[in-house]
Amino acid sequence: MTRRPLFHRVYGDALAELPRPIVRLHDIGAGRTLRGAATIRVGRSLIAKVVRAAAGLPPAGEQVPVTVEMTANEDGEIWRRRFGDFPLDTRVRPGKAPATIEETLGPVTATLRLVPDGTGVQQIPEGYRLLGLSLPGVLWPDLDVRESAEGGVYQFKVVMRLWGVLIQSYEGWLETTDET
Repeated sequence: MTRRPLFHRVYGDALAELPRPIVRLHDIGAGRTLRGAATIRVGRSLIAKVVRAAAGLPPAGEQVPVTVEMTANEDGEIWRRRFGDFPLDTRVRPGKAPATIEETLGPVTATLRLVPDGTGVQQIPEGYRLLGLSLPGVLWPDLDVRESAEGGVYQFKVVMRLWGVLIQSYEGWLETTDET
């Protein structure tokens, strides 16, 4: 028996209400590679520079080519993103609470609640761990993540702030047709 893709399991019954490009994007099977583009903005403050360097986030750019290689593994998925030549890899697995995922970037793991609606999905942070230790709320970055679709195209937008200061934002699209 083939196991349902991670995000399809987490979305549950709400999967039927999501736009087709979001459903297709997360239907990775054993793995798939998607291509698109993103515009990346970066904060200029010292705290933004330090956090971006520590997290290994990509530099600013307009219409940067994006490749996302998603591979299923025993407990979730590995996402290997490339923004131009810049790699950004994360591990994603089911969260402990219903409708949540845990995404790990380097030493930081974010627990995110997936809130789907008819236009897309909002990912709402519910906690962060650094090297396995829970971070107090004052150290949580404000993370605004939205998946949507327009004209049959998968779109994403991610904005990260810490203490009201922009760390980084990126938004763009990925081609999700069956030919990719």
